[in-house]
Amino acid sequence: MLPEIEAYISKRDRRTFLIAEKESIEDAATRQELDGERRAAKEIEVIREREREEGHRIREKANVLTASLEQGIKKLEPGIQDIDQKIEYLKHQEKIEGEKIQFDDESVKAYRDKKLVKLGILYEDEFTIIKLFAVENDRPKNRWTLIAVGNTLLRDLLDLTHDYGLPVHIDTYKAIQKALTHLPTLEEIQVYAEKRWKTLMHAEGVMYKGVKERYLYTINNYTLEDFKPLLEPRKVADQDAPLVFRITRYDSTQEYRLYQGFYYAEKEVEGDPFDYIEVDNMLYIRHCRPEQLRIMETGNTLFGNWWSISIRKDSRGHSVFTRENWEKEIAEATTRIDELNSERATPIAFNPPEVVWITPIPDEIFSTPKF
Repeated sequence: MLPEIEAYISKRDRRTFLIAEKESIEDAATRQELDGERRAAKEIEVIREREREEGHRIREKANVLTASLEQGIKKLEPGIQDIDQKIEYLKHQEKIEGEKIQFDDESVKAYRDKKLVKLGILYEDEFTIIKLFAVENDRPKNRWTLIAVGNTLLRDLLDLTHDYGLPVHIDTYKAIQKALTHLPTLEEIQVYAEKRWKTLMHAEGVMYKGVKERYLYTINNYTLEDFKPLLEPRKVADQDAPLVFRITRYDSTQEYRLYQGFYYAEKEVEGDPFDYIEVDNMLYIRHCRPEQLRIMETGNTLFGNWWSISIRKDSRGHSVFTRENWEKEIAEATTRIDELNSERATPIAFNPPEVVWITPIPDEIFSTPKF
C-alpha cells in the first residue's frame, strides 16, 4: 500500500472519530438542555397548579361570604321590581296618552303574484288588535301559511312574538307578527283556524292579559307624583356627604363626596335619578365604594416615552386610593422617571392628575376581606 493511501486512511479514521466525539457531546448537551426544560416545565406546572388551587380557595371563600348577600339581594328584588314596574307603566301611560289603536289591513300585502286572504280579527281591545291572514308561500307542499299580525299600544311593556321572514310585505311596523301553521290548501288553513280560533296564540294571550291587568291596576291607582322621591336625585346636606377630594386632570376637575359608604362623583343626570344625590345644587352620581377606587400605573418607557398614573374603579389596581398610597406612588414614579430621563435623549412624559385632599375619612372605611 502506498504511504499516501495509508496516511489518507489514518486521517479519515481520525476525522470520523472526532466527528462522532463532537456529535456525542452535542447530543449530550441537547439532552441535558431538554431535561432542564422539562424540569423547569414541571416546576412551572407545580407553581401554576398551586396558583390555581390558591385561586380556587380564594374564590370558594368569597362564594361563602357572598352567598348570604346574594340571598339578601334576592329577597329585596320583588319589592324593588314591583315599584320599578309601576313607574314604567305610569311613564308609558303618559307616552301613549291620546293614542288610539289602529291597524290598516292594506298594510299587509302578499309578495308578487301570491294570494292573500283576510280571515278576520283574532283579538281586539282598547290597546290591542290582532288579525289573521292566509297567504300563499313558496313551499313545495304546504303552500299556504296562517299568520297573525297585530299592533298594541302596550308594545314597550311586552315581549311579544315578532317573526321575520313571513311570506308577506308589511308597510308599517307591527308589534305582533307570527306564522301559526303551514298547510297545503287554503281550505285546510280556514278549517284549522276555525277549529282553533280560541286557542291560537294562547301563551301570548295569557302573558298579554297579565301585563294588561297589572297595567290597568297601576294607572287606576297611582300617579307618577306618588313616586316623585324616586324620580329626582336625593337632596343631601353638605355635612352628610362631605367633600373628600378633588381630582384635576389636564381637561377637567371632578369632586368626590362620601355618602352612605359610597363615593359620589360630580356629573349631570343620565339614567336612573336614584343613583344621584344633590348637594348645594350640584349633582353627584354613585361611583363606587372607597376600597374599590384604585391607583393604576400604565405606560411605555422601553419603546415609548410616556407614563401615566390614573385613579379609577378597577380590581386590577395596584393599591387603594388613599392619600398615603397616592403620595407614595407619585414619589416613587417621579424618582424612577427622573432616573430614566437622566440617560435619555427624549424625556418621558409624565403628567399625573393633581389631587387636593379636603376631608379626612377613617382608615376602616377602606377595609377589604382577607382570604
